[in-house]
Amino acid sequence: MKENELLFGAKAVIESLNAGRQIDKVMIRRDMPAEQTEELHAALRNWPTVQVQRVPVERLNFITKKNHGGVIAFISKVEYQKLSAIIPAVFENGKDPMVVAVDGVTDVRNFGSIARTAECAGADALVTPIRQVHCSTFRCAKNAA
Repeated sequence: MKENELLFGAKAVIESLNAGRQIDKVMIRRDMPAEQTEELHAALRNWPTVQVQRVPVERLNFITKKNHGGVIAFISKVEYQKLSAIIPAVFENGKDPMVVAVDGVTDVRNFGSIARTAECAGADALVTPIRQVHCSTFRCAKNAA
């Protein structure tokens, strides 16, 4: 994993969340006192799709040798947007929207293949279910792949 795909420390993660940067997962040291993560958890409440894990410090140390301050965040490689924002923009460009909805794909390679095919076909959005939420709730990846 590249270092530029990670954020280290609660303050850096909070600032990134407040700036609207999309994060996939946050790992917090299991024995970290609640008062030290209060502000981080408050910021995370605005991002219900971000997976939060409490892990032993050894796991954080395995991921990085840097000073992580008990918190590591994994930056999202995909930009997610609300479908309700994408569809009107496509219509404004004089185009009929093409949206591909994907559910139940468990193999990353299959998902990647579907995403590449959708992009080649000119799809405006690739819609996937949000993790740990009922499957009728979807999020949308901008520009399909």
